[in-house]
Amino acid sequence: MIKEEALVIGLNGRMASIEIVRSKPCGLCGKTQGCGNSIWGKIFSHRRSPLELPNTIGAIEGDRVYLEMEESYLLKTSMLLYGAPLLFIFFGMGFTEYFMHLAGDFYVLIGGVVGFLLGLALIKVAASKNHNRLYNEARMIKITQN
Repeated sequence: MIKEEALVIGLNGRMASIEIVRSKPCGLCGKTQGCGNSIWGKIFSHRRSPLELPNTIGAIEGDRVYLEMEESYLLKTSMLLYGAPLLFIFFGMGFTEYFMHLAGDFYVLIGGVVGFLLGLALIKVAASKNHNRLYNEARMIKITQN
């Protein structure tokens, strides 16, 4: 299980709006809020997006809580984030080579770049549509402080 700390920023009936409190740096410079220099940071941005989770532990606004999530969800998400663009690169290159094999390697390279960009666009759309899917994956397990 993966455990992470979050801050309850609001309540709406039986749901709690929370924000993840980043406590671990990425390893490049030690910043915990995200620098935005990586390609993923530029594409997906480091904006804080509140999540709404069922308030099963009776947390109130201002409480810090621990969230728990299965490692398999992180693995699936990582495979999608890194694997899809790679597959789209190969698909774009193969598609271009098959249909434009007499045109040369430059067009195959362009096909790979187009495939990569298409893969990133599809991931961005999927991420925006499935942002709330985290409701089913993460759950509050205990209040750390109020």
